[in-house]
Amino acid sequence: MARSIPPWLSGVLEKLELERPQIVTTQDIAHICTELGLEVPPRIIASRLKERGWLSKTSQRGVWEFVPGEVAGIFPSQDPLIPIKAFEAAHPKEPAALTFQSAAWAHGLADRAPSRQEVAFKTLPKQKVPPGIRVLAFKWNVEPETVRGIDVLAPESILVHAAHRPNAVRSWESALEWLPDVAYEADWKKLRKELSGRPSSTWAKAGYLLQGMRPDLSEKIASEFSPRGKVRFGTSEKPKRNDTRWGISDYVLPINPKELKGIT
Repeated sequence: MARSIPPWLSGVLEKLELERPQIVTTQDIAHICTELGLEVPPRIIASRLKERGWLSKTSQRGVWEFVPGEVAGIFPSQDPLIPIKAFEAAHPKEPAALTFQSAAWAHGLADRAPSRQEVAFKTLPKQKVPPGIRVLAFKWNVEPETVRGIDVLAPESILVHAAHRPNAVRSWESALEWLPDVAYEADWKKLRKELSGRPSSTWAKAGYLLQGMRPDLSEKIASEFSPRGKVRFGTSEKPKRNDTRWGISDYVLPINPKELKGIT
């Protein structure tokens, strides 16, 4: 399907085609207008591009997805990360990174992305978050990696997040399908950095969780701390099992983590 463009907008479109941004904001268009010497309000330009199918709306006001000319018609990319990318473009001061299954999928360690993208925020966002985003609080110590054009928690951070907040994992049955692959990628130095400064209960839960998938990392954790009393792994009416070595009462894991196979 052909998409028209009036001559006075051709320079803006040429710039977008050259740079190929997936997300375009009003501010981006304003910068292009300044470069080209156009004295047309950026919102007018955005409106005209949207009318002609070059921009697709997102859940954020003043933020669009660019639909390049190579696409055969007015079809957005269907990228499941568009909601969080648009949110970050609109609110760049809200530190966020994909976590859990979303992060595993972005790293290529899970077969599919969840229906709602799981996003960790260092501080809970002050702005309204689109319904396609599941907000989770987690202050990471290891810097996220940039994957698929977005910040994604490192494998070590995903593991510690799951251990630190077991109830935040939407489905442990599903998580155990991709968690061994995440554990395989983990590095001890980064894992130790991620655990640094956290309560002894988090160290215990991480060691307990990793004992089958990565016994080497579990032993390193054990060598650096001593269990202090009973620790709850999740909450429920009664525990599924107790682990005396780690002092864990496990309320959520569907199987004993000792039985989880590592990736070889």
